[in-house]
Amino acid sequence: MNALAKKYGNKVDILAFPCNQFGHQTNEDNSEFLNTLKYVRPGNDFALAPSITVFEKTDVNGADAHPLFKWLKAAMMIPSDEMVDTKGNGVADPDALILPRGKFGGSTVVLWTPVARSDIAWNFEKFLVGPDGKPVKRYSRYFDTNLIAADIDKLL
Repeated sequence: MNALAKKYGNKVDILAFPCNQFGHQTNEDNSEFLNTLKYVRPGNDFALAPSITVFEKTDVNGADAHPLFKWLKAAMMIPSDEMVDTKGNGVADPDALILPRGKFGGSTVVLWTPVARSDIAWNFEKFLVGPDGKPVKRYSRYFDTNLIAADIDKLL
């Protein structure tokens, strides 16, 4: 996301929404989140580009999902990536909703209900919204973020 922020500057707004619904990977509170990025994941004094707006932690799935994500998922039910399995999961990348968690005994337990086909599958799923405010594309967690530039260029 930093590369896109640097490339497009103030032509594009990049919004980030931390979420703890995916394997409890974001356990810290809102005041600690940026420090976790800087010192833990990915670490090495990592910092988000100043033009990226980071919101407070929010739910993106289930009954308590933020209305923004309910709206985005209703507009774009599944990611629009090619229907290929690039990670060897046994299903195409956009179709990989809930996968076994190898380091957790193969568990497939999710942290929200109800589970819906349109749910965001994991961290780093992305939505591209056009200048008119309408969703244009949804990308799976596996989609190379840098490749979103081609779609942004079409909109600009």
